[in-house]
Amino acid sequence: MKQLTQLALVFAFVLGASFNAKAALLIEPVIGYNLNSKLEMKFDDAIAAAAMNDNLSGGRGAAYGGRLGYQQLGFQLGLDYLNSTISGGDFDDDMKINEWAGFIGYEFPILFRVYAGYIFSGTGKTKINGDSSTLKKESGTKLGVGFTGLPFIDINLEYRRATWTEFSSGGTDYDGKFSYSTIMLGLSVPFTI
Repeated sequence: MKQLTQLALVFAFVLGASFNAKAALLIEPVIGYNLNSKLEMKFDDAIAAAAMNDNLSGGRGAAYGGRLGYQQLGFQLGLDYLNSTISGGDFDDDMKINEWAGFIGYEFPILFRVYAGYIFSGTGKTKINGDSSTLKKESGTKLGVGFTGLPFIDINLEYRRATWTEFSSGGTDYDGKFSYSTIMLGLSVPFTI
């Protein structure tokens, strides 16, 4: 009987805590700067590989986007959109990246939060040897940590790594992989409604 009473008390506590927990819609605009990007192109086709295999280290560029999700008891879950630019390398133009990710995170009661995401869709656009080039079918991961000690603003450090498996340039499709990794320093303004 004592165990049944304890179980009932625990159940009542959990039920009461869940009704008192504040669940909220999370809206979080983000701006950032890619600090140290690395791009790598590897083509299966020998002719394309000789003409266009390229590696770039140290590329930099601005980024903006946002997160839309759900937050309860510090746990966060939702969608993440990021539009970023990476400059440098043998490209005729900046690499412009648009990507969508699902994310999960946790905001600790004081000073910081952690989050991770899976990039499930994205495109990249640039010019290589004068031809407009498009990269599709992106997938990858992102990991981040944020400092939440300032009023209204979070300072985030995020690592992203992704790969495209579809590449077209000058009207020709090529087989191969185009990968990038970057570290982004960002500011975000999370709102909960």
